[in-house]
Amino acid sequence: MSLVAVALAALAGAGTGWMLARRRGALPVGAGAGPHLLPDPALEWLRRSYGALGVWVAELDPGEEGPHAERIVDAERLSVAQIVAVDRRLERARDQEQSGAERLDSGTLVFHSGAGTAVALLLSEGFDATRIGLVEADLRRLLDGVRRRPQVVALAQAQTQEASLESTGSVGLRLAYQLERVLDAQVIVAATEALGESPPDATLGSLPPLPQVRVVGVSGRGDRRLLDTVLPEICDLARVARGESPQLTMVGDPLGGVVADRRQRHGPVMLLPILVGDEAFGAVAVWLPGGREPMGAALAELTEALANAGPRLARALEGDKRTAAASSDRLTGLANRRRFDDLIAQAEPRGPREGALVYADLDRFKLLNDTLGHAAGDAALIHFARIIQGQIRGDDMAARIGGEEFAIWLPKADLETGARIAERIRIKLGTTPWDWKGRSWPLSASFGAAACPETGRTLKLLPAQADAALYVAKKSGRNRVERAGS
Repeated sequence: MSLVAVALAALAGAGTGWMLARRRGALPVGAGAGPHLLPDPALEWLRRSYGALGVWVAELDPGEEGPHAERIVDAERLSVAQIVAVDRRLERARDQEQSGAERLDSGTLVFHSGAGTAVALLLSEGFDATRIGLVEADLRRLLDGVRRRPQVVALAQAQTQEASLESTGSVGLRLAYQLERVLDAQVIVAATEALGESPPDATLGSLPPLPQVRVVGVSGRGDRRLLDTVLPEICDLARVARGESPQLTMVGDPLGGVVADRRQRHGPVMLLPILVGDEAFGAVAVWLPGGREPMGAALAELTEALANAGPRLARALEGDKRTAAASSDRLTGLANRRRFDDLIAQAEPRGPREGALVYADLDRFKLLNDTLGHAAGDAALIHFARIIQGQIRGDDMAARIGGEEFAIWLPKADLETGARIAERIRIKLGTTPWDWKGRSWPLSASFGAAACPETGRTLKLLPAQADAALYVAKKSGRNRVERAGS
């Protein structure tokens, strides 16, 4: 059955359940009122089922600048001050991962939280206290649904694609949910990303970098903030994903603390590679329920799921590599000029955008090339690119747009923020020693910053403004940051 049909069936079942609740009295919302239908009508159904004054959802979304909140309230029975009081209380519950029930002036607030998300029902005076357990059960179900929502959307999108067009993320999410269902356990899926080609002699005198290992799948019980994070090179899950370590069972955090405030699950964790033949393309981490490794039918299904996922993950990684090659600079791995120009061209039609653009240029690059050779110049560009990547945020984009010229797009940043980040990159470059074949060479760069709407009312004006500011920095002595219009 397609996901569309499942959604329609859930909608029909939930509507029937609500009608029955009206006839019999206030019955709790059951599984038919699928949380993937949020925010409406599921929240309203839940509120009406208990005759509640309101229902709240508060999330910390990694993709947003701040928290995200949804609420449906009985505005005739609640004042603005009472609504704000619940908002603030739920924010504390979310931040401190609290759950419980609490008396407020407006009624009894029952709340449940975990992994940056909190949900709550505000019950009216006179609510039957013996039914609090039903409320808590429905809130746990709601919390689980809210946390699954991004994965459900991703899986629905993946269902519309042919298997040959699967993305790495869709393979990871499907595998995580399949193994969670089979093993009744939290599951994390990681994939090994292939390294780009290194220039000749670029790594002379040092070990080549290890391939990145990225989290591409998190089951419903996991912390969705882990999705798309790059694991530390030496953590156990990364080592298994790269094929450096065989299957193992351990106690502790196999992810190397990649999310600092993530609550750790106690007990053993089983790490298994995702293989094609003898080559590893990723790995899964399974938190064993009750500390027992799977046996019998569960073990057989686990083995089959990993065997089926291996070739699919390998194809998806190869597809990602081809896509990245078309839009990435071959030398540095940053976005190329084409991808950067597309970003600016496509952003404007979507409406007014705020952000800062920084142009950067390595100082006296021709002298470095003429003195040490072009291979040294390539190595210096790679060094500068890595410093830029290390100083910007996850949503920012760094691109190599010319020989020694770079661009950094900082969405939602103002001019001062753009200039501050440029200054941070400048200082990091100047204070990080760099040498070529034992010969030390000081590197520095000049920067120009512009921002929308401060220096230009449209994004299309920013490249020319940032370039002009960069020109001023070069002519004013190099190794400095200049703001457009200053």
